[in-house]
Amino acid sequence: MLSVLARVKEKYKQSNKFLFALKAFFSALSIYFAIQVIFISTSGLVSADSSTEFPGLLLFGMFFCWGLTNVIELVEMLVAKKKEHFTFLLIATIFGFGVSFYILSLSI
Repeated sequence: MLSVLARVKEKYKQSNKFLFALKAFFSALSIYFAIQVIFISTSGLVSADSSTEFPGLLLFGMFFCWGLTNVIELVEMLVAKKKEHFTFLLIATIFGFGVSFYILSLSI
């Protein structure tokens, strides 16, 4: 646990404060949506009643916020002129947005 906090403090010192706050906000939002999907899925397994929740929209929100977190990371890499893992992160971001919009098209 201390190692994780030390890593977060180090990232905070090295990064732009505004971009770090945005990244933390979208990461927290993505985690919130993931937890909501887990709760809806487990309650659907336990009861036979049909759910009125919208897990497709929650999955869209989760992947979209994850994609926004990656976009902020890409912007931060461009500002700091870091090229390490840039291509991989760009591909993962495009994939995340693609999955999120595919899930949105299925749930509408």
